Amino acid sequence: MLLAAALLALSLAPPPPPAPPGTIVQQPGLFPLPDDAVAYVPKSAGPDPPLLVLLHGAGRQRLTMIQHFEAEADKRGIVLLAPTSKRPTWDAVELGEAMPSPDSPLANKLAHLFTSSRDEKRVNAAIANLERQVPVDRARIVLAGFSDGATFALAMGLSRNEHFAAVIAWSPGIAIQTDQPARGRRVFVSHGRQDPILKFEVTCGEIVPLLKSEGAEVTFVPFDGGHDAPVWLKDTFLDAVFGPVAGSEARPLPEGSGVCVGDPSSRTGG
Repeated sequence: MLLAAALLALSLAPPPPPAPPGTIVQQPGLFPLPDDAVAYVPKSAGPDPPLLVLLHGAGRQRLTMIQHFEAEADKRGIVLLAPTSKRPTWDAVELGEAMPSPDSPLANKLAHLFTSSRDEKRVNAAIANLERQVPVDRARIVLAGFSDGATFALAMGLSRNEHFAAVIAWSPGIAIQTDQPARGRRVFVSHGRQDPILKFEVTCGEIVPLLKSEGAEVTFVPFDGGHDAPVWLKDTFLDAVFGPVAGSEARPLPEGSGVCVGDPSSRTGG
């Protein structure tokens, strides 16, 4: 209730003024941006901090994404940005989930091919609006998502038109091919073997092979669990893309990362 009241007050308040060049906003914390996006700037953020863009799952729970990553942002000095889809979930995911048409194989193929979308423009607009207030390091912008947000992050984040340092997907659900993928882009994917919501077998048997065929540098980490992004996995992937936290124990990637069902080494991690 307190969080809801605070966020309501933030939504009614005018946006903070732009920060002077080379400085962080005067009062680090949670603040709203246009189109229902929300940003979080920790007190630990220095000049030109890295940026983690977090894409929510179905239901537009962008505040939940911020809450789940505040602790990581605080200890790493990472700015968080949570854009919001126009509809209940991301448009490319909604299209990919549509009932297949028995009369149009081409339409079915196009439903699983990402070129661009209105929600992609919303994400990029949220980044641009944030950059007007926070001078983030453009070379250290990472796109990440959970569930439907993970599916959309992979589709959008692999595009050659985007320039993310890496893409992270926790428990994606659909294999969506990216038109003109950026070969060599680092991609980190995880999925729980007992996920009751989105099938582990789809990630392992369809999504990961598709990413590899598109030329991505894929790290796949399965774990024993459900529809989740465990704390240890968040730290492992964030260490991989941003570097370990000074003075903290590093979380190296498990041995055998990238393998799937049927390979004994897929039992590492978790």
